[in-house]
Amino acid sequence: MKLELFEKARALGEAMAQTDEYKAVQAAQTALEADEEAQAFIAQYNGLQATMQELMQSEEPDRDAMAGVAASMRAMQTKITAMPSMQALNEAQNAFSELLNSVNQVLRFMITGEAGPEGGCTGDCAHCSSCH
Repeated sequence: MKLELFEKARALGEAMAQTDEYKAVQAAQTALEADEEAQAFIAQYNGLQATMQELMQSEEPDRDAMAGVAASMRAMQTKITAMPSMQALNEAQNAFSELLNSVNQVLRFMITGEAGPEGGCTGDCAHCSSCH
């Protein structure tokens, strides 16, 4: 029985990888990786993060320096999240996450017979649009 269950889970995973939502995440990730400006900002943010870690690990952390780096990190994060390629990735990830949640609701209903906290799946697909 376990093997059959794992085979069905694998088939579900393969089906999920063929959805428009998943393909949109992959395309948005590729676009973000190709966005030179976004990659430069991400590299700067990662450098600030490394600087912050070094400051925090010193025997007597310089609070003023840490506050300055933290402010720079927030500013850089704001720039990154405002970039169209990052916004597209976030939107695609949110759509895929919604799809995963819908699938989980169906699984929960099929296992427990109870709908999820949002009303969830009733088992009657004729009146539902969240799976499609």
